[in-house]
Amino acid sequence: MRVKSYDLRTLLKNNYMENQKATQTGFVDIFFNKLKEQSFTIILMVGILVYQNQLFEAELARCEKLLDQKDAKIDQLTDMIIKKSTEREAYLNQQRDSYVQDLLNDRR
Repeated sequence: MRVKSYDLRTLLKNNYMENQKATQTGFVDIFFNKLKEQSFTIILMVGILVYQNQLFEAELARCEKLLDQKDAKIDQLTDMIIKKSTEREAYLNQQRDSYVQDLLNDRR
């Protein structure tokens, strides 16, 4: 039985030829090979992005609801203050008119 002996030149030549074949496959093939290798990671990352988007939309809806409630409460309080102010103004006008009337009645 004869054992093959490999010299350094033959090994380097074979390695060089394999590298040439790998570089000839092209960018697209390399890209799709890497994509196949990383597909689980990509799917996982997309899933995380979808989940974060759902959480963001839920939080946004909750904040919009709170803002609407706040605006409604502010409108209610403003209407109540306006109503009290007009009632107070009417009461004070009535007090003034009755005071002036009493003064006029006392002078006669």
